Amino acid sequence: MTKATWIAAAALLLAGCFTASAQNDAGQTPPKAAPAPVADKGTTAQLDCVDENNKHMGEGHRLFFRIAMTNKCEQRLKCQVFVASYSSKGVSLGHTTLVLPPKSKGATPQTFDFKVKGAGGMTSSSRECRVF
Repeated sequence: MTKATWIAAAALLLAGCFTASAQNDAGQTPPKAAPAPVADKGTTAQLDCVDENNKHMGEGHRLFFRIAMTNKCEQRLKCQVFVASYSSKGVSLGHTTLVLPPKSKGATPQTFDFKVKGAGGMTSSSRECRVF
């Protein structure tokens, strides 16, 4: 085969690929939206419904650990939050209750600022949530 024949064959193959791709794209149906998560029954961590972001922060001379929780479900949730912080300056324990509005009500993050005794160390948190 000559060089011109190879180029012509490659051009035909590429043209066929683009035509097949265009035909497949036009015939596809759009993906369906995933159903909204539903809260578990009883008191659980509500893993499907609660989005939690935690981080150590500081303002001026104040050190704290911020827990921000957002509801991804349509049921209102009441969550008890438990926190323990271990640092070289000692142990800090904390507890609060957060009420998370439903997702459709503009679920803004609800926060708990937990005062810690020192920078660094280890902080652990857990939650118990139920439909309210």
